[in-house]
Amino acid sequence: MVSFADLRAADPGAYDDMADHWARLASNLSATGGDIKTAVDGLADWGGEAAEAARAHFADVRSGYDTAAEYLEKVPPALRALADAITEAQDVIDGVANTVDSHRNLALDGGSGEVREIGGGPGDHRSEDERRRDRETAQDLSDTVRAALDDATEADRIATTALDSASPDSAGLELEAVGASNIITPSDIPGDDATPAEVKRWWDSLTPMEQESAVYTHGDMIGGMDGIPAEDRDRANRIRFAEEHTELTARRDELDGLGDDRTLAQDRELDSLNDTLRGLDSIDERLRAEPGDGTPQAYLLDYSTEGNGRGVVALGNPDTADNVVTSVPGTGSNLSGIGGELDRSELILAEADRLSRSSENAAITWVGYDAPQDLAAATSADYADGAAGDLRDFQDGLRATHTGDGSHNTVIGHSYGSTAIGHSAQGGELDVDNVVFIGSPGVGVDSASELDLPDGADVYASTAENDIIRGTPPFVHGPQPVGDDFGAEVFSSSPGTDGAWYTGGYSTEAHSEYWNQDSDSLDNMATIVVGGTPD
Repeated sequence: MVSFADLRAADPGAYDDMADHWARLASNLSATGGDIKTAVDGLADWGGEAAEAARAHFADVRSGYDTAAEYLEKVPPALRALADAITEAQDVIDGVANTVDSHRNLALDGGSGEVREIGGGPGDHRSEDERRRDRETAQDLSDTVRAALDDATEADRIATTALDSASPDSAGLELEAVGASNIITPSDIPGDDATPAEVKRWWDSLTPMEQESAVYTHGDMIGGMDGIPAEDRDRANRIRFAEEHTELTARRDELDGLGDDRTLAQDRELDSLNDTLRGLDSIDERLRAEPGDGTPQAYLLDYSTEGNGRGVVALGNPDTADNVVTSVPGTGSNLSGIGGELDRSELILAEADRLSRSSENAAITWVGYDAPQDLAAATSADYADGAAGDLRDFQDGLRATHTGDGSHNTVIGHSYGSTAIGHSAQGGELDVDNVVFIGSPGVGVDSASELDLPDGADVYASTAENDIIRGTPPFVHGPQPVGDDFGAEVFSSSPGTDGAWYTGGYSTEAHSEYWNQDSDSLDNMATIVVGGTPD
């Protein structure tokens, strides 16, 4: 029996939200079943006993997805019906409460929902007939409350029955695809103190079914773990990315539809959602792109919508590539603006592919740290210190998961991104073959020899002649790496856009023109990526 207190406290909107969640899940399962069919249809030319066994197995798996989707589709209408029944019963209760509030001789018991006639004593001047009518009114209102509770109780019973009928047991589904013995729990997953190499050894020790369990049930953990192969991280992240992208888009559209009726708080929420979705849309565009004809396969290696947001996206598979470049952007970088950073990675990758057509190349956009969002914040080394360990682990992870012969790995830091790389190469080895500082204000050390890099690693630097970053004083992040005493191998960049006379000829435009088509800097960066010597 639903109590009066439970009914008043119930939130019907929560049931509507749950219904939306289950509807999306059912849709995803149905789509997965369709994807399996498409994939199996693509094996039509495969023959033999093994092929027949595989097709039979995948048919069973697809049937499981279709059955699960069919039964889950029963959940949303049951939850929405319950939400409607609760709303209707609460409206009745509110009407009773309003009636009681307007009548001085009636009282509503907040625990039981019973309405009583009150009064009596010296101050009560009602006649006996008036008191009798008040008692009758109290009884009628009490009966109304009880009827509303009965209706809510019946709706709860119907919803419970409907939900029970959608359970795995009712659908005849068991843990066939994974198996109870193959389930991975959070306690099985290595902790934050595990190195990427240790994570890789743990991952390799799992059976394929255990790996599937980890990907589909703990994607939020697996997707961001350095030491997990790129393809597995990508699958784990795509699952939660699609769900969050859909949820945030729906909320944005809901707020947008309110128009002038939005509150100031809702206006701020809408602005924030638009910023977040700008980044998610840019990532989604790459994830949906069909590889081929110069379009690389995209891999989502990590993302977060918390704070300024983060995103780590590889264009090409870094686990199989001969040359891998990781680009670390600087001040103002965040999830919202990741589209521009992905464009830059595409330009480097295209130039690297042009220079070395026989090699497989991959370009990673690493918005994997909380970057300073303005020039004042960029004078602090705290953001670079915060990035240091994560960038080292990420590069260690690329080494751990690479298959076959080792890859030739380069990190390119632009502006404050170079400062982040410089701090990553302190307090622990940054395992790369090349470090490239572009438009750098300083990297936290006085010379390249102070960077903790593997033997034989090269340090390169370049700053455009008109780049306004040249005006950064050395007491901010140390000497700029293009100086003669720093010890980096300095290569040429195109001068960039001229600035005004009062800026000494420096411009902010020149600070962002290193990726311009046919520029010296783009050609030289790509040359370094493929193992060549820059101009």
